[in-house]
Amino acid sequence: MKKNLSIINGEFKDSISVYDRGLAYGDGFFETMLWDSFEKKKETIFGVEFWLRHLKRIKDGCRLIQINFPSDDEIVRQRNIILKASLKEKKSGLLKMIITRGVGGRGYKFEKNMSPTVIFLSLQKPKIEKEYFKSGVKVKICKTHLSKNTNLFGFKHLNRLDSVLARSEWEDKNFFEGVFVDSKQNILEGTMTNIFFVQKKTLITPPIIDSGINGVMRQVVIDNAKFFFDKVIIQNINLSDVKNFDQMFLTNSVLKIIPVSKFEKKKIYNKKECKRFYKFL
Repeated sequence: MKKNLSIINGEFKDSISVYDRGLAYGDGFFETMLWDSFEKKKETIFGVEFWLRHLKRIKDGCRLIQINFPSDDEIVRQRNIILKASLKEKKSGLLKMIITRGVGGRGYKFEKNMSPTVIFLSLQKPKIEKEYFKSGVKVKICKTHLSKNTNLFGFKHLNRLDSVLARSEWEDKNFFEGVFVDSKQNILEGTMTNIFFVQKKTLITPPIIDSGINGVMRQVVIDNAKFFFDKVIIQNINLSDVKNFDQMFLTNSVLKIIPVSKFEKKKIYNKKECKRFYKFL
């Protein structure tokens, strides 16, 4: 696409009201997805990867904080408007959906009947070096701490300042990602990824209890792990445990799965079994 596209409540626009609660309070959620298309009998068919999982998570978040979510049919209608327009220039890309409570007055209290603001952005896929998938990436520990929130953990709400601060900690392009740890040195997640370790034939990942995001790709990996691993364990992982693991990889909906070759000073070697899992997903 020569230019990114955006629609707001079904209309091609690129600006929102200064009174939108998403801008004032971060009062909303977002999802970032991959979309693709193919030709079938001279017709272009398009779809969004793991659409139903993304839709469920954003709906669950809206239900939790009482944002009036439109009907599924209306959301799909708006999604299709922007994807059909995108097909004029591109056959695949990135789709971002943002929903806020909508336009309101000053103050935290909100009216129950507010109309939400629904935004779709059609963006180009980020360029990801092929070498990342072949040889793995380097990651570091962040000094920034991840905020705890027993109400909103697991969701992609619009308050992402922890990740913004953490990502500002390094300029070295040799590091691909930074890792959050808690006060007890337990590994939580990356600034933009979930984290998995492998020990022999066991897949291990940190729990999402009171902080972090329950990523869609994290869910997909856990659901499909039985085809490649003997068992999956969700448990606290301390920094001191890293030396005991055979492999490590990162996940999110855009990157899917990227192996880690070095965690701080520890070298990690990716084996054939794990590489087959990467290709499967």
